[in-house]
Amino acid sequence: MAKIKNRFLLCLYDNRHRLGCMAVCVAVLCCVSCMTFSLLNVVTVQDATSSKTVITLFSDQDKLLSLAGYTPGDDNQVLYTTFPDRYANITITEGFDVPVTVDGTTVNAHIHHGTVQTCLENAGIVLGEHDYTEPSLNTPVENGDSIRVYRVEYRDSVYEETIPYGTDYRANSLTFRFKKRQYVLKEGVEGLNLVTYRERFVDGEMESALVTKIETVREPVNQLVLKYAPEPVSPLAAPAGVEIVNNAPTRYKSVIQGVPATGYYSSRGKGASGLGLFYGSVAVNPNVIPYGSKLYITSPDGEFVYGFAIATDTGSALMEGTIGVDLFYETYKESSLNWKNTVNIYIIE
Repeated sequence: MAKIKNRFLLCLYDNRHRLGCMAVCVAVLCCVSCMTFSLLNVVTVQDATSSKTVITLFSDQDKLLSLAGYTPGDDNQVLYTTFPDRYANITITEGFDVPVTVDGTTVNAHIHHGTVQTCLENAGIVLGEHDYTEPSLNTPVENGDSIRVYRVEYRDSVYEETIPYGTDYRANSLTFRFKKRQYVLKEGVEGLNLVTYRERFVDGEMESALVTKIETVREPVNQLVLKYAPEPVSPLAAPAGVEIVNNAPTRYKSVIQGVPATGYYSSRGKGASGLGLFYGSVAVNPNVIPYGSKLYITSPDGEFVYGFAIATDTGSALMEGTIGVDLFYETYKESSLNWKNTVNIYIIE
């Protein structure tokens, strides 16, 4: 064993110069290999149907395509993308047409890749402020897709709209002769609104309408209807301490029985006495019933009740004695419905 070891060491010594040269060559080769490897590019070249990877010192796009065996056509688009550590990717895309329907016609947008927005730009289509597309603008587009552009317009339109009137009722004993009938004292008047609608038109057809403003230019006026109720015509309250029992006041100074009572209407604001005219004011002969007297007026049977009243006015028929009292009404229709009633006049004060 010792002889073999000695012989090996002697051989190394005799070939020491040759071994040194070999070591230097190996070191140089390793350095060159490392440098070469560090300069290599790993490039993947792909199109719609295939993909190839090449390892080369070249970085020129055309040279890389040639090494991978690709020859792009006139309608191909080449996208060269580099990554860290000398990796790269070359993508070859073929252009395609995307039909875009707009304004009643269809045009083709030619693209290689992109979104709906890209197609519109390539086709020279400009969207208005409210226009929209299906699919939406940021949607990626692929071969076989289609796009629809919707033109949207807003218009403000003003329409007249009537406001229906209601019915107010006045209920008292004036119509005791025809208790089931009702009489229109004042006709109703419809109101008027100006309604502004914001109408949405899509491709020329109205899709929806939204009310944005309502302006009332005329308020409705309710009709006034008279109907029967066993209530006095006059709204005046009883004097203090006076009540009605058996169709007569519990306190009064005198009574004029069975006299004719007519009805009248006047647009004047005051009677002959200077006092006002209103429901409850009546015209009398002031020589018989002084102005300002407080009265209670009712038919003998209690079917018609004018109620508590004040003497404020007079007239020729009263001064001549052909009627005993003229009852004031605030509408001509009521005065005509009064006809000539027979009443008792209780003078309270």
